[in-house]
Amino acid sequence: MDLNFVMFIFKIIAFLAIFIGIYLVVEEQIEIVSGKKRKEQDPSGLGGKKYLKSLTNKTLDDELIEALLMINSSLKAGRNLDQAFELVAISTPPPICNEFRILVQERRLGVPMVEALVNLAKRVKNQDLQLAVNATIFQQETGGNLEDLYKQIVATVAERKKILGKIMAGTAHARISGFMVGVIPIAMSLMMFLWHPSYIQPMLNNKFGFLVLLMSFAAAGLGLFFINRMTTTILPETEDKMAKLNEAALRRDEWQWVIIKPLLQALVKLNQNLNLGFLKRYREDISYIMTLAGNPGGFTPDEFIALKEISSLAFVCLVIIFFNPFKYGLLGWALLIVLIPIGFHLPRVYLTQRIRARQRNIEFELPYTIDLLSLAIEAGLDLVGGIQKIVEKSRPTDVVVEFQTFLNDIKLGKTLEESLSEMADRVQIMSFFSFVSSLIQAQRLGAEIGPTLRAQAEQMRYQRMILAEEKVNQLPVKLLIPLVFFIFPSIFVLIMGPSLIHVMTNFPQK
Repeated sequence: MDLNFVMFIFKIIAFLAIFIGIYLVVEEQIEIVSGKKRKEQDPSGLGGKKYLKSLTNKTLDDELIEALLMINSSLKAGRNLDQAFELVAISTPPPICNEFRILVQERRLGVPMVEALVNLAKRVKNQDLQLAVNATIFQQETGGNLEDLYKQIVATVAERKKILGKIMAGTAHARISGFMVGVIPIAMSLMMFLWHPSYIQPMLNNKFGFLVLLMSFAAAGLGLFFINRMTTTILPETEDKMAKLNEAALRRDEWQWVIIKPLLQALVKLNQNLNLGFLKRYREDISYIMTLAGNPGGFTPDEFIALKEISSLAFVCLVIIFFNPFKYGLLGWALLIVLIPIGFHLPRVYLTQRIRARQRNIEFELPYTIDLLSLAIEAGLDLVGGIQKIVEKSRPTDVVVEFQTFLNDIKLGKTLEESLSEMADRVQIMSFFSFVSSLIQAQRLGAEIGPTLRAQAEQMRYQRMILAEEKVNQLPVKLLIPLVFFIFPSIFVLIMGPSLIHVMTNFPQK
C-alpha cells in the first residue's frame, strides 16, 4: 500500500479526532454556562463547583420534581413536613440537597417554618420552587390538607415544565435553523473578502453595487431580528421581569420622563384648547387601551396623546436629518406625509405589545393562581379573603396586580359581581372570562367554589398545552417570511452581484 495514501488516511482520522475533541469540550462548556449561576442557586458553596455540573449535568431545575415527589411520598407515609424536608436533604444529590440542608438546620435552630421557607425562596431564584414555597406558606397560614397540596404542586410544576419544555424545544429548533440560514450572508461575505477579495471588489468599487451590498446586509440583519422576535415572543415573561415592571408602575416612577413632562403638559393644554369633537372619543379609546396594557408609564390619556404627537415629530425629524427627503421633490414630501401617521402610531404599537405580553403572562399564571384560590376557599376563607391572601403572599405579577385592583374596587364600595366583571374586561382573555363567570355563578347559586376551581384549572392546563403545540407548529411556516423576503435575497446579491456588476461594466455598449 502506498505510504502517502496511508498518511492521508491517518491525517483524516487525526482531523476527525481533533474535531470531535473540540466539539465535546465546547458542548461541556455550553452546558456549564447555560445553567443558572451556582452563586444564585447555591450560596453556601456546596455543590456549586464547575466540575460537579460538568460531570452530572444536573441543575436544581432538573431535580426539583423528584424532590417534590419525595416530599409528597413522605407525607403519604405519615411523616410531617420537617421530616419530609430532612429526607430530601439526606437522600438527594447536589445542588438541591444543600438548600434543604440549610432549611433543616434553620428549623433545628428554632426558625419558624414560614420564615425558613421564605429564606429558601430568597436563596434560590427558581420560579417553580417559588411556586411550591408559596403554596406551602399558604397552607401553613390557612390550613388544608398538606398531602393533597403537594400532590397538586407536583402536578402543577410537572405541567409547567412540560409546557415550557415543549415551547423551548420547538422555538430552539426554529431559532437555530433560522439563525443558521440567516448568518449565511454575513459568513459568505467574510469568506469572500478573506479568501477571494477580487471577486467582491467590483461591488465595493461600484457606487450602485456598494449601496445594494449595504442593503443586503441590512436585510440580513432585519431577517435575524424578525426570526428572533418570532421565536422569543411565545414564552411568557419571567416573574422577576413582571414584578419589576409592575412595581415601577405601582410606584408611578416618573423620573425617566422628567425632561419630556413639561412638553407633554404644554401639548395637553394645546389639545384641550382646540376642543375638537373627535378627541373625546379618541381619548376614551386610548384610556381603554392603556388600562388593558397596565398603563406602564403612568400617563393620563391626554398625556399619552401628547406623547404620540412628540413621537410623530421626532420620527419625521430623524428622517429629515439622515435622509433629507426634500431633495427628491414631490416624492420626498409624499414620504413625509406617509411617515407622520406612522410615527404618531408608534407609542400605541408599544401598548399593543404590552397588552399581548400581559395576556400571555396571565394565561400562563392563571391555573396556578386558581389552585391557590381553591386551597384558600377549602381552608375556610371566602372569595375576597382568599384573593387577599394570594395578593399578600405573592409578588406583583400581572395576575396579582389585577387582583389588587379588584380588592381596591371592593374597598371603594363596588359589588362583588361588578368588580369581577370589570376585572375580566381589563384582561380580555377567554379563560379569564370563564374563571370569572364560574365565580359569579357560584356566588349567585351558593355552590361550592373549590371543586369547580380545581376542575377549571385542569381544563386550562390542557387548553394551554394545545395552544403551545399550535404556536410551535406555526413557527416553521412563519419563518418562511423573513427567510424569503430578507435572507435569501441577501444570499442572491452576494452570489450574483459581483458577476452582474462585472457584466454591466464590461459588456460592449452600442
